[in-house]
Amino acid sequence: MSPTKQIGSTNDKLRSENGDVKIPKDFELLQKYSDADLLQRIRKFPCLPDHSDIFILSTSLIAKSYRLEEPQDTIGAMEAETQLGVRVPAVKRIVKSGDYNYLIMERIDGVTLEEAWPKLGWFATIRLALQLRWFFYLEDHFMLPPKSSSAASTTFIQFWTSFTSIRQAMKTAAQDPVPSTTCTPAAPATPNTLVFTHHDLAPRNILVDSLGRLWVVDWDYAGFYPRYFEYAAMHNFNVPQAWTRFARARWSLFTWITAGRSEQERKVLESNGTKFTRFRVG
Repeated sequence: MSPTKQIGSTNDKLRSENGDVKIPKDFELLQKYSDADLLQRIRKFPCLPDHSDIFILSTSLIAKSYRLEEPQDTIGAMEAETQLGVRVPAVKRIVKSGDYNYLIMERIDGVTLEEAWPKLGWFATIRLALQLRWFFYLEDHFMLPPKSSSAASTTFIQFWTSFTSIRQAMKTAAQDPVPSTTCTPAAPATPNTLVFTHHDLAPRNILVDSLGRLWVVDWDYAGFYPRYFEYAAMHNFNVPQAWTRFARARWSLFTWITAGRSEQERKVLESNGTKFTRFRVG
């Protein structure tokens, strides 16, 4: 899923982006329009900068397109997070069109942490970090699904961190039908307890609203992973050129407060990251 970077949310700015397009009220978008009418409206409205799959519908609503089979897990993750008390945009409506779904979601009046970061000080850094740490604490109460097991997840993770080629994997499986969970020197130890993890907590996916509250968006990769995956994800982005050494130092402090420090595990995951993206079916 593409990152959700918010832009200004005033009516005047939205009208300038749409030209002469009439901006409907949220009630009309959600209640009055049929799916066909709403799809026509969506295609007339502008996209977020650099994100062709996210459309600005109003000052408080956006639409994001998904392949037909993709959004259910995302919706489930967002609903679960909301129940836990994590600030997440609410899904208002789902519109289907061919092989795609459009999720009509709440648009947060704020800026991404990536954009706001260079102007923040140490006090704001710590205050925001404590908010995100509280979110992590709440997520720890999200238990594994009934039919899932830590052992199965551990086997999956160890397989991919030790993966070299399909040929070698097939050869190993033929020799040892029962997958081993013993860590190789290149693989980090996998704890028995997995936690629910956003898994893409780059600063572009964290918003700060006008009241200084954090919101977390883009839940497409959420799932149950070892705890250190969150720390690794918070370092898995291209640092903007606008970030000074001071800003980078504050980000290190921010990630340490929120997720601790798992640098060795992060490096291993970084070196093995292409395996998870290239071979998507496990």
